[in-house]
Amino acid sequence: MTIVVVIVALVILPVALIADAYLERKTRDEAEAALRSLALLADGLVDAQYAMLRSGLAQQADVLEGHFQVRSAAVAGAPDGGWTTEGVPVSSRFSDLSIHGNDARGTLAAALLREQGGRFRVLASTQWGDDGIAPVLVLERNVLAMLERGQRASLQLSIRTHRYLVELLPVRTKDGMLLGLYLLGLDLDRALAPVKDSLRAFVVGDSGYLYVVDGNPGPDEGRFLIHPTQQGNKLTDAAGGSADLNAALLTQREGVFDYAWQNTELGEQSPRDKLVAFRRNQALGWVIGVSGYVDEFGRSAVQLRHRVAIASLLMAAVLMLCLNQAIRRMVILPMLRLQRTLRTLSRGNETLVHSEGEQSLVRGICHVLVNTGGFRCAFIECLSPSGALEWTAAAGDTGPFQRWLGQPEGAQEMPGGRALSQQRTVHYASLEACPAALRPVAAQAGCQALIAFPLLGGDRMLGVLTIGAARASDLDVAGVALLRELAEDLGYGIGNLRNARARDVAESLLRLRERAIEATRDGVLILRTEGGCFAVRDANPAAASILGASREALTGHTLDKIGTFDADGVLALERAFRLHRSSVLELEGVRADGVGFHIECAISPMLAEGECVVMVMQDVTERVLYLKQLEHQARFDPLTELPNRSLLDDRLEQAIIAARRHDSLLGVAFIDLDNFKNINDNLGHRTGDRLLCEVAARIHEGLRDGDTAARLGGDEFVVLLPELGSEEQAYLVLQRVQQALLRPIQIDEHQFIVTASVGVSLYPPDGSDGETLLKHADIAMYHAKESGRDAIRFFTAEMNEQVHDRLLLEQALRTALERDEFHLAYQAQVDSASGRCIGVEALLRWQHPELGAVSPARFIPVAEALGLIEPIGEWVLRTACRQARTWQEAGRPLRVAVNVSARQFRNQDFPERVAAVLEETGLPPTLLELELTESMLMGQAERAELMLRRLKQLDITLSLDDFGTGYSSFSYLQRFPIDTLKVDQSFVRAMLTGSRAVSIVAAIVAMAHSLGMRVIAEGVELASQRRQLVELECDEMQGYLYGRPQPAEVLELPG
Repeated sequence: MTIVVVIVALVILPVALIADAYLERKTRDEAEAALRSLALLADGLVDAQYAMLRSGLAQQADVLEGHFQVRSAAVAGAPDGGWTTEGVPVSSRFSDLSIHGNDARGTLAAALLREQGGRFRVLASTQWGDDGIAPVLVLERNVLAMLERGQRASLQLSIRTHRYLVELLPVRTKDGMLLGLYLLGLDLDRALAPVKDSLRAFVVGDSGYLYVVDGNPGPDEGRFLIHPTQQGNKLTDAAGGSADLNAALLTQREGVFDYAWQNTELGEQSPRDKLVAFRRNQALGWVIGVSGYVDEFGRSAVQLRHRVAIASLLMAAVLMLCLNQAIRRMVILPMLRLQRTLRTLSRGNETLVHSEGEQSLVRGICHVLVNTGGFRCAFIECLSPSGALEWTAAAGDTGPFQRWLGQPEGAQEMPGGRALSQQRTVHYASLEACPAALRPVAAQAGCQALIAFPLLGGDRMLGVLTIGAARASDLDVAGVALLRELAEDLGYGIGNLRNARARDVAESLLRLRERAIEATRDGVLILRTEGGCFAVRDANPAAASILGASREALTGHTLDKIGTFDADGVLALERAFRLHRSSVLELEGVRADGVGFHIECAISPMLAEGECVVMVMQDVTERVLYLKQLEHQARFDPLTELPNRSLLDDRLEQAIIAARRHDSLLGVAFIDLDNFKNINDNLGHRTGDRLLCEVAARIHEGLRDGDTAARLGGDEFVVLLPELGSEEQAYLVLQRVQQALLRPIQIDEHQFIVTASVGVSLYPPDGSDGETLLKHADIAMYHAKESGRDAIRFFTAEMNEQVHDRLLLEQALRTALERDEFHLAYQAQVDSASGRCIGVEALLRWQHPELGAVSPARFIPVAEALGLIEPIGEWVLRTACRQARTWQEAGRPLRVAVNVSARQFRNQDFPERVAAVLEETGLPPTLLELELTESMLMGQAERAELMLRRLKQLDITLSLDDFGTGYSSFSYLQRFPIDTLKVDQSFVRAMLTGSRAVSIVAAIVAMAHSLGMRVIAEGVELASQRRQLVELECDEMQGYLYGRPQPAEVLELPG
């Protein structure tokens, strides 16, 4: 084919090219000359029109100059700051200006006053009228200089959005100073409208046109003034515009520019050569361009050029056809196929060399076969682990084959399946050679021949390469040989890449494993047998840290030479090594710095590596110590280091077994410190804890060897006294403990004398198991407390009965409030002077259906111990207030006194609860009196004072009950807002038998009155007591003399 082209080119082309070049040049020259002439004609037309406008404006300016006598000297000083002519301010001569300017005609006349610099302000004009909206005129320096010399100036100015041709006439004073100017202007947009219309009418060829672009600097520079389609747009906005042409139009004075242009509006399918000739009009700054297609000029030359080209092409075609048919079959086609195949092989080898992975390699080979080899399609199928072919990469039209492979019989009919099963190349040289079922698939893919090559990596089958050719001749013998070589190279490349990837993965895993061993917190030792002993071959940093030796000190030494493990540990390790079994050992050792450690070793033999052993060590020192600490904490009290309940139970069980075996007595003593709660509440738990530690030491000090002292919690201790000969022996030991506790204990600035209540039970008389012995010792301890504290009591059967009664009382008390078993009895409080009842005291009573009437002295302490006193006390308060409200509504307002428990008083929200009850019942606060005891107020005086003041803010009355029997303190009475003192009934009864009691009562009354308090005496039963109290000026009295406590329904009130 190349020879044919060369011959045709040598014969035909020179003639055709010379003729075509001549005709093309001639056509272009004719077009350029025509366009230049048209541009010059248009420029002349614009110049003529502009000259006429300028001449007419100059004549009009002459008339204005004569009318206003501009040459005469102006007189400054007009009221508006301007000048006068003929004695009239110029700003008042609007009618004279309107003769020379008319906005409707596009003309402008104005008088302007000079301000600072080159600025001129409008005094009067025919366009703006009000000079407040008139623009300020700023002139160039050269124009200003002309006016200062008295010369007229003609120029173009942009005023607002219009461009004007103006004549400026200077106005000067007698001494030649420029005072202002007259301006006569012509709107160029209106004045040049006719010439623009004429230019738009220009016709250039069939589709050419004339256009004008504004070339003046400013915002409109480059905007089309005249254009068939782009008028008003800028050059840069015009579709398809040339940047070089735009730049030439705005920078050159004239020129010719050629470019290719496709006018889609006329339906043109391809670009055509186009010329534009342009000239810049110097007067207006317009760029006038004339544009037209080259082929619309010199039509005869174009037609001749076409005929020559057609003739040349026909001759060349005939000659090429004849030569090509002769050479093509014999030489060219076989050479081209071989050349393409060689190029495919070369590109394939490049892909093999440069591919970084298997996926990129197989994709690259497929694309080389299609894009370089010219084959219709190529695809590669690789063997999966299951032995089936999997579609891996493809190029070209492989869709029909992919769909066919998805069918059950598809893989069997494909050449790739047969190449895999036969492990040889399978070549279908034509469609007829293909299996019948495969023919329509190959035809749909555009393939006339198929070939499949097995891909081998050494002796291993890797997959199949299948190629489809659009022509059977593309797979001739020479081409198939080269493609087989490419398939062999591809199989070798895939095998190498897979081997390299496997090697990289293995190396990466080895590096990762090495880094993991180096970074792990577990110690790793690798030991190898040398001379019958196992020596350390390598160690990681964690192993060196755990064993307290450097890596160098460990490497090469046997375990017994390292000096870290004890002898037993080394023997255990050697024994595990020689058994060649995986095992786990826990060892103890000492580092070089003397610090002990515990490790857990996992031993794994590796016989394949020459009798090596891998020993993985985990430092469990903290865990072992923590477990020991937990074990200690589980069995010993953390504060006193005495055995706790768990260890006590264990030792008690062992002691019972020993006592049973030796037929001896076992004593179990329950020790509870007296009044220890007050120390915690007043001095804080830290002081209490230090006191408990000293008490524990004192208890241990008083015991015999073999005795056990344990702490149950709080201030409760238990002592086990084994191998007793008699009850007296137990008593002597515990008495020694009491004496040890009685010695003063100094903690900071506080000194304590500790007493204890001790309850004792004995095995076997008081119980046969630990739980019973502890329970009976606890019962005995409570009896020791009830007998006055600081006592030792041995358990008896009567104690157990009392405990049983108390349990019954507790159970009944828990449900008494719910079962409505409580009621209130009221006792009158009488005014001493009048004998009239002024109040009552509410007293709680409990009527149990089985226990009968239970004394308050019996159940109230139990309620306080159980924490039931608060809900019971709130019920009493609410019930008493509701009854007092009923009396008030009946016309008999009585003050009701309610006793407050210590638990209620210590509750921070007690005042809010009292306020809520008052609001709920509607009782006025002045009719409620709360009775408190002295013991509530002692100890934490500040807190008690705050609580009392909060209660007083409710406007209720506060009384101090049983005054004189407790910790009476005058300083407290001064501080606390107490309203009433209640003299205890013990003093009232003693008044009959001795004068000292009378003196005490008299002193209480006098002191209370001096502090502004009332006094009420309790327990008044005789008239003689009443007379004595009246003489002592006691304010109120209460007792059986005035009536016993009665329910509200039957209460009889004296007076």
